Amino acid sequence: MKYTKLISIIALTILFSCKASFQQLQQEENKYNITTVEQLQDKNYAQKIEDFYAGGTEGTFTGKADVKIYYKIFKQPENEKAAILISTGRTEAAIKYKELIFDLFNNGYSIYIHDHRGQGLSGRMADDPEMGYIDTFQFYIDDMKYFYDNYVKRDNHKKIFLLAHSMGGAIGMTYLEQYQNDFNAAAFSSPMLGLKAPTCGVMKIFHSKTPKYAMGQTGYNDDKVEFKDNHLTGCEVRYYRMVQAFEKAPKAKLGGATSFWVYKSCQQFKYMIKNVDKIKTPFILFSAVNDEVVAVHAHQKFIEKAKKAGVVCTAFTVEDAQHELFIEKDKQRIETVTKMLDYYNQY
Repeated sequence: MKYTKLISIIALTILFSCKASFQQLQQEENKYNITTVEQLQDKNYAQKIEDFYAGGTEGTFTGKADVKIYYKIFKQPENEKAAILISTGRTEAAIKYKELIFDLFNNGYSIYIHDHRGQGLSGRMADDPEMGYIDTFQFYIDDMKYFYDNYVKRDNHKKIFLLAHSMGGAIGMTYLEQYQNDFNAAAFSSPMLGLKAPTCGVMKIFHSKTPKYAMGQTGYNDDKVEFKDNHLTGCEVRYYRMVQAFEKAPKAKLGGATSFWVYKSCQQFKYMIKNVDKIKTPFILFSAVNDEVVAVHAHQKFIEKAKKAGVVCTAFTVEDAQHELFIEKDKQRIETVTKMLDYYNQY
């Protein structure tokens, strides 16, 4: 009984210690004029976002192992505040970020975004184009470095910031560990720093380099796009805008992850936590309280180790929010984007 009580005390101490590293995000006034659901429901306003996105510069470059990488750039004509490179999540594409790019551009930022290999409008590595596959996780980082050096850096911006979401957070955090001087500051939304147990333990045993869907994963299923069944966002309007974006660009659709993608991601989590002390770029991290996609406890573990290593970082929990903070309800989305832009303004 004594030992049970002692273990409980230790567990509670660790829990509260982790939570002490996070602040709760507070409601913010919309001082940056971030788009609202009411505006999105106005057809003229929604079309304005579509027209703006269509006006961006698009192209491709050749990434590692001769995989074509699609990108889009939105450059400020004058009075630029800074540039932002966006690293997107698994299954995502630039088309999902139209509203966010529009809002950031209207606040004076030039935007650079690319579709990671194996998804969006970039090249696929598996015979089934809907399989989420990667053979070498490092290639994600190598592609991003090429994009940074040959497109972002060459435009001589005063400052360059990183914005990374979900899987893009794992890519972005690794990038900061390997290239310490490329960004002035970084922001992470629901970063994939770990997956729910026992995923990694299972994949350690059952992974296969031959592209095969992981247990429970399938190709893109048009029958599973009902808002009531989603675990990504509480905002119905933004959810269906995301679905419609992919309906208009079917080549950008991606289905479930392969067992090897999961296995390689789990290996990457170990790499990131081992090398956290190499980060020199200040960063802010947002963790959604109701996240069902990535492991929130991994955020806590990472921030604790980063702070102990002297990394300049701050972390916030976002109440009543699911994984997709940039397409969440107005309150949570405005809170997150406002705090992120405030953070960039410090650097």
